Amino acid sequence: MGVSVIFRLYTTSDTWVKPPRLQRIDLLVRSGGGCGWNNVGGGGGAAVQCLRLAAALLPDTASVVVGAGGVNGAGGSPSSFADLIWVPGGGGASTGGAGAMIAGMRGGDGGAAGKPGTTVSSGKVRLLSGGGGGAGSGSTGGGSGRVPANTTRPPFWEWCQSGGGGNAGLVGGFPCGGGGANAAGASGAITLIEYIADPPAPHSFTLLTGRNSIANGDTAYR
Repeated sequence: MGVSVIFRLYTTSDTWVKPPRLQRIDLLVRSGGGCGWNNVGGGGGAAVQCLRLAAALLPDTASVVVGAGGVNGAGGSPSSFADLIWVPGGGGASTGGAGAMIAGMRGGDGGAAGKPGTTVSSGKVRLLSGGGGGAGSGSTGGGSGRVPANTTRPPFWEWCQSGGGGNAGLVGGFPCGGGGANAAGASGAITLIEYIADPPAPHSFTLLTGRNSIANGDTAYR
């Protein structure tokens, strides 16, 4: 039996409905980046990636909540999928601009006045990470993995890379980068990949017994 793969990308909140014959999903949840304020950068949003979630563990419908980027010095909003995964947003500069912390891939811290945002990485062999931290006044944002500062929608952002932190006065890179000083954070995103078993092929047969023929679901008696 074959398997069909369906890729779903959410940049705004929605409702997911479990399809028939679903076997499993892969899921990537990223939260909103925090807003920079005065001379301090906002914290980057975090990322959580879950692979091979069995269909039996999933509800028939699930709320998909995509966190918005922070504004007016506030933190970014959390992102979540049903009650299975919840990812906090990056901190706003008005409360220090800390990168979002999670048991996954954290966001970079926003820079203090005159200081760059923090670059975050998941290691040399992995592209995906949380959003970079926003820049403090007069400085540059932090990167996300191999994505440089002030970069939005990097290659393969849908699954493999997140946005860099914004330079001073510039918004955070989408998805989930922290905003530079006096600039908004980027919103998060949720990516869901469904693995659906193909329907079985219809059975069609003809059974010949003497002069009688039985076909397409009739019952044969011997």
